[in-house]
Amino acid sequence: MSGASQSSRLSKRSRASDAAQSQVAHTDESRTKRRRFARRKSDSEKGSALPVSKGLQELSVIDGNMSLTNTHESSRTSWSSSQLGAGQYTDLEPVLTPDEEYLFLAVETAIHIYSTATSHLVRTLQTQPNQSIIGYKLCPINKDHIYVFTSTGSISKWEWVTGKQTLHWDTCRKTSSIDIIEASGEYTRILFYSICERKSGKREIRVFTFHDGKPSETVVLETDIRIGRIRAAQQGRAVLAYGGQNLLLGIADGSGFDSVENVQYTWREAILPVNITCLDVCENTRQNVQDAKARKVSEQLDLAVGEMAGSILIYQDVLGFFVNNQDIRDGGKSFAPRRLHWHRGPVNALRWSKDGNYVVSGGHESVMVLWQLDTGRKQFLPHLSSPICNIVISPTGNSYAVKLADNSIMVLSARELQPYATVIGLQVSPKMVKSRGQFGPNASSSVAAAVLHPQYPDQLLVAVPASRQMSQDGHYSAISPVLQTYNIHTNNHISRQALARTNTTVLKISPEGSEITTPDIKYLDIVQDGKWMATVDCWSPFPQDTKALGLSNTGDGRANSREETFLKFWKWNGSSNLWELVTRIDGPHFLDNGPTPILGLASRPRSNEFVTIGADAVLRVWCPNPRPLSGLQTGPDAAQQLETWKCRSIVDLKGSSGPNKTDYLNTACLTFSEDGSVLAVCLPSTSSANPGPVLLLDAQKCTIRYNRPGAYSDDPCAVRFLGRHLIVASKRAVSVWDTVDDLIRIPASPVDGLSAGRSQPLLAVSPRTRTFAIALHDLQQTKKSRTAQFHVQVYDIESLLPVFSFSVGKCPLVLTSDPRSGDYIIVDAGATVQRFGCPDRTPQTTTRPRELPSRVDSGLVDLFGSQTSALQNTATLDTERASSQSGGLSGVFGEAPSFVLPPASVLFRNVVQSLSVR
Repeated sequence: MSGASQSSRLSKRSRASDAAQSQVAHTDESRTKRRRFARRKSDSEKGSALPVSKGLQELSVIDGNMSLTNTHESSRTSWSSSQLGAGQYTDLEPVLTPDEEYLFLAVETAIHIYSTATSHLVRTLQTQPNQSIIGYKLCPINKDHIYVFTSTGSISKWEWVTGKQTLHWDTCRKTSSIDIIEASGEYTRILFYSICERKSGKREIRVFTFHDGKPSETVVLETDIRIGRIRAAQQGRAVLAYGGQNLLLGIADGSGFDSVENVQYTWREAILPVNITCLDVCENTRQNVQDAKARKVSEQLDLAVGEMAGSILIYQDVLGFFVNNQDIRDGGKSFAPRRLHWHRGPVNALRWSKDGNYVVSGGHESVMVLWQLDTGRKQFLPHLSSPICNIVISPTGNSYAVKLADNSIMVLSARELQPYATVIGLQVSPKMVKSRGQFGPNASSSVAAAVLHPQYPDQLLVAVPASRQMSQDGHYSAISPVLQTYNIHTNNHISRQALARTNTTVLKISPEGSEITTPDIKYLDIVQDGKWMATVDCWSPFPQDTKALGLSNTGDGRANSREETFLKFWKWNGSSNLWELVTRIDGPHFLDNGPTPILGLASRPRSNEFVTIGADAVLRVWCPNPRPLSGLQTGPDAAQQLETWKCRSIVDLKGSSGPNKTDYLNTACLTFSEDGSVLAVCLPSTSSANPGPVLLLDAQKCTIRYNRPGAYSDDPCAVRFLGRHLIVASKRAVSVWDTVDDLIRIPASPVDGLSAGRSQPLLAVSPRTRTFAIALHDLQQTKKSRTAQFHVQVYDIESLLPVFSFSVGKCPLVLTSDPRSGDYIIVDAGATVQRFGCPDRTPQTTTRPRELPSRVDSGLVDLFGSQTSALQNTATLDTERASSQSGGLSGVFGEAPSFVLPPASVLFRNVVQSLSVR
């Protein structure tokens, strides 16, 4: 309890009459404030610190039990949220500087600048909130400036070297695409070409520029054709706009670009036989050999078009063709292209080389293809980590920037095709609601398996997909068999490691057409010292694959015998910086008909133990056990003996959820107290007479100490301990159980209902600020549409009143708290990381001095005693140093098999270090 609340209660207890008068006055004032607070519901959704009422009394009724809770007096605290970064890189093309030293990448609302020498983030250009970036390009005149365009039509000019914004102009028009070129006339100017959408649905192409800081613009085309992309070429003399099967080509009338109002174009329309997925323009200069004396020089415009079926169409001299054929649609000469076909799926990226002799393409096959147009030969760069989204060639033509679907970008050398810079973002992916025969609460869950490292809170460990392959229904697979470690403070990728089996085949489609999937990591957790990690991964075949075997789901959510569930224990190896698999438990929870899914995993604080609960209504406690090996040397090597994990205790929970005994659970949650002495288990409600049972167990003896029914309503989704309070979140309510006073309270929420959708709420607690946060899913339904809104609310544990609330643009996947600062960290489906907290409520961390022994004795005895202790400490250090030196090569190679050893370079470095110590 805060100091303000303590002083408030002491002053009330001093005099009973004063306390009664002050209580009445505060109650009236609080009621007025609460009514005003209820009307200002929209302010909390925007992200504001909510006022806390003074002296308010709450009355909570659950199952006929009334609890009167006096809320303490709390001063207004300044809560705030800040966007840390990360984020999913958009499908916009990366940009390389002319010297190829910096790489520009766009997220939804910011531009990230990376150094190609270090692959680290150098600077972030943050745009205005609630505006999506639709394009960005370096200034054609001054490469130290960059233009950023948003969907609302705003244009901002940045000096990216210093991070200062020098120009901002908002057109307040819905814009889908913008391109810029350098036009020459009496003086050089920059022209902007944009596609704007009217309310009537018509599209218009606008040309505008800035002269002496004042904008001037004109409309050059209005059309009903649904065009979405625009490209300008030949210093504005040619403009291409396309969308679907339609291609529009505008040719300038030759009046010049001295005045934007006088710019006019003659437009030609072509309907291509394919749907355009990508397009690139090649500007070639050729000489007219028919007039050798004049040596007339003309410019040729070639097009490369990628389409949905995997073909690439090459159109030569588009300008000459359109000039000679006034209208193709009136039976003129056919627009016959050259066709190249290798890709099985849509062509996502297409680029001309600088000399026009090559075409570089990429698609869903995770292979980059280089087409040599003169000879027809192809060169491949296979086995990329994910499908290709964008390909960019540097201004010098010496490098390729390849953006992949797994939120990573590689910068390759054009000669060797070897990467010299790699930028990897946060690769988290939301879980799909639709699943193939999955069971339990995870079938519709959007929660990602993630945890903050207990020793390094800046490191986020999260399960991510191995490859962002697109499924048959047009969605990217969200199965996550890989562990990614990401630094959310520096915004840098640290490591990536497979924790389950992965498929290395290029074509991940079976002969029957079904997708070949990998196991999915459902849960992961780390012990407090960071040396052990436990994961749970599951895999199940498609229902049609098990029809011939006569295996199917039983109808009540139970698994068939072909489903696989693995519990794995990993140990951190500091030399290789990898998690080493120590023990794998196949089917840790099971019934007579086969293995059952695991519904929860938790690590015990201040101990190397994990607890799992399965659908078989059994609780299992796992602990490490030394495994002696024959031939192992005694002495210092004895401390390096291998360990395995075993189940030390089993608790059968059948019948604990109520009078109706059940042998199968659909959902369950568990958590430990802060000191690790108590384990709380929340079971589903089996009957209306006994809803919401909570079991409290002795964590050491594994015995049930207390059974509290009616602690919550509906099925539990998340549970956390905060001191003596147990917070339980279900899909429709949040309840707080005071385990000491045995009182159950429901917090006041400005949002009606927790979750009207299928996604389960997220819960996190902060012991440093004495608050808890919950992520809410709210469905806003109107006559025309049904949209989902996501909110995050923070409650004070003593008053149970909301102290902070803000909205999240996308579905939250991870919600956790930083144990070092007390801030909350949230990761949404767009891989965006946000941190929010209250510095005023976080206790100041002071450096604790080293505890000195109490000096009771004095005189010579004390002095001699100090010298003896010093000698003993010196002897201890010498012993530790000798033991570390005597480890030898056994500490480098250990007892691990050869296929799990680190690379040869790491082994060589460790051997040299071991010999140098000797």
